[in-house]
Amino acid sequence: MKGINKKIVGSLLLGLMTTWSFAAFASGYKLEFQSASTLADSGDAAVVEDAGTNWYNSAGLVYLPQQLVLSGIEIYQQTKFTGSVAAPNALPVAPGFGATGTANSYPNAFLPAIHYVYPFKERWAAGISIVPAWGLMEDYGSSFLRYDLIRLYTKTIDVAPSLAMKINDQWSIGLGPDFHYFYLSSKNAVRTQVPPLPPPSTIPGTPNDSLSKYSASHWNEGWHAGLLFRLSDTTRFGLNYRSKIVMHLNGYSDFDLSGVGTYETNQFKVNIPLPPTTSFSIYHDMNAVWAMMGTVSYDQWGVIKAYNASNYMTPTGVINASLPQYMQNTIDWGVGTHYKLNDQWMLRGNVKYEPTPTKNAYRDVSFPDGDKLGFQIGARYQINKKLMVDLIYGHVFVKTAHIGIQNPVTTASANGHVNTSIDLAGAQLVWNI
Repeated sequence: MKGINKKIVGSLLLGLMTTWSFAAFASGYKLEFQSASTLADSGDAAVVEDAGTNWYNSAGLVYLPQQLVLSGIEIYQQTKFTGSVAAPNALPVAPGFGATGTANSYPNAFLPAIHYVYPFKERWAAGISIVPAWGLMEDYGSSFLRYDLIRLYTKTIDVAPSLAMKINDQWSIGLGPDFHYFYLSSKNAVRTQVPPLPPPSTIPGTPNDSLSKYSASHWNEGWHAGLLFRLSDTTRFGLNYRSKIVMHLNGYSDFDLSGVGTYETNQFKVNIPLPPTTSFSIYHDMNAVWAMMGTVSYDQWGVIKAYNASNYMTPTGVINASLPQYMQNTIDWGVGTHYKLNDQWMLRGNVKYEPTPTKNAYRDVSFPDGDKLGFQIGARYQINKKLMVDLIYGHVFVKTAHIGIQNPVTTASANGHVNTSIDLAGAQLVWNI
């Protein structure tokens, strides 16, 4: 039984590693869907149009009226793996699993956001954003990838209050804390299918796959700061920084050994670092109807060296484990434009490029992150002096990611490639109170 238990633990460790990687994919493609207007133009830290400015650069709040913004964006994503999978049985007396084919995940999600700004005493303004900042859902179901991952679900909320001050006619600053909530749950199968052996063996039968699951959550704090420089009425520069936050997730881990019973603990822990990001943006009115803007962001994924977990449940007790990542820092860029058709309609559009922070040596089927090129178009309609509506549509092309990694403990492997595509559509209501 000792050798059998080591095999089961090894399979559990493989499942734990792959779901950590999916948690990393949530940050590898960090959520940038906090505002339907800003997402459509790429002027992040320099475009000052509505209360969504609080999230992208709170220094711009001093130029806004009292305002409430409600935004919602629907994400449609398809992830398709093509290749082969091999998973040995955790019980050495039974055959393993091998298959070739395709598996799909369709993780659609709706992402709401709320922003509010309140100016006071001429040079001051306060704001708050309640938004999703990091997250992803993947669901391969009972496909042949189930030994890597069945389902992963993350849910995050960032509450970001800010205080902004206008130093003079050119300079303004803003800063505030970030109160961040992160929830993670996952499920994967472990191959343990074997009929009961005749006496004198005491090994019980396991008619189906066993299941390994965990869920954990945590609140933690970070901070943000922004600087805005108005060179003239038509040109401005913005700089924004969001700090690193390490989420120390605590929760439950259980293992359902098919035909035998369930083992569980409420002492499961896993650390998920959320890296710091710095954005620099430029905005310029070319003339009365046309504006150009752009953003360069430096994302410090290099702070993610490994994911570390403790008290992960197995049939023989809990284990501690560490999954190396050694991610690399990246530089993202985007260029966008505005065009005013008339007093009511304004059109937007942009292109954005994001390289992947992952390295080939650590890319698993559950973390098929590739370089991304996105195109967004949008429009704003001025209903009256108090109300405006923004619309957006976008498509993100993701470079094919090669998969070819073998677990040194269980020798389970997935070899092939993954294709991912992302579409998004959203709307936003802006209310001048």
